[in-house]
Amino acid sequence: MSLRLEGKVAVITGGASGIGEATVNKFVAEGARVVIADMQVDRGSALADKHGDRAIFIRTDVCMEEQVKAAITLAQNTWGRLDCLFNNAGFGGVRGDIADTDMGEPYQRTVGAMLTGPVLA
Repeated sequence: MSLRLEGKVAVITGGASGIGEATVNKFVAEGARVVIADMQVDRGSALADKHGDRAIFIRTDVCMEEQVKAAITLAQNTWGRLDCLFNNAGFGGVRGDIADTDMGEPYQRTVGAMLTGPVLA
């Protein structure tokens, strides 16, 4: 039986829980090696440990350019390549009526995670 992702290397942002965690599990099951890039240190480390040498965790805030670069560099330095990047990181974001939206930190954090993060990656 051939594994569809054998020999491939992926970075999955938001890979420690939810859709990201399920994607990490599927990619590893299909033969890929995966960098789990997430802010959830305990969950991300535990998931990487579960997959042994097929996965590695790095704490990554996708709003921070140097942290996104570090996740990509980790994949390249560890496994010599990068074939896939899944921009999965996200959260519920700022909520409420637009007229009442505080354009400060909650809004900036939402834009950073949902727009800037994928652009940086």
